[in-house]
Amino acid sequence: MNDLTRTTITSIEAAEWCGKKHNDLLKDIRRYVGQLAEGKISHGDFFKETTYQDVNNQTRPCFLVTKKGCEFIAHKMTGQKGTEFTARYINRFHEMESGKLPCPLNPQIASSVAELGRVTERIMRKQGSPAYKIAEAFKLECEQFGIQLPADFVKVPDYEQLSLTELLR
Repeated sequence: MNDLTRTTITSIEAAEWCGKKHNDLLKDIRRYVGQLAEGKISHGDFFKETTYQDVNNQTRPCFLVTKKGCEFIAHKMTGQKGTEFTARYINRFHEMESGKLPCPLNPQIASSVAELGRVTERIMRKQGSPAYKIAEAFKLECEQFGIQLPADFVKVPDYEQLSLTELLR
């Protein structure tokens, strides 16, 4: 499984890229797995069922999606969303293959990072920190564990992006 997690994304991330609810993508993937089984084609090259811990520490289902799995999903999509999904998965897998993107963490470490993020959020909210500052702190915490979040993870409000020269005009 270690090799598999180094060459996969989660169905959670794939659902976000597809613009779908995670549960809807899970249904789609389960349908694909069933159809592959009917054709006597192994689904292991595409999808591997696993679980994750949600914010309430409950175990939830998800899939690890390989590059082939992403191609499979992309071939089922059309239009703008299909184009965007394809571009995102191609970029992500090229980053993983070139070593520019750290490999996903094992579930225990990922759970610890998530808990650290929850604690940080709770403390910062009590101190009145805005959402984008909490996101910046979480991004820094992730980077300390070798987790690279997307460049647009932190969305600074427009009013915070004004420069001093713009204010003096």
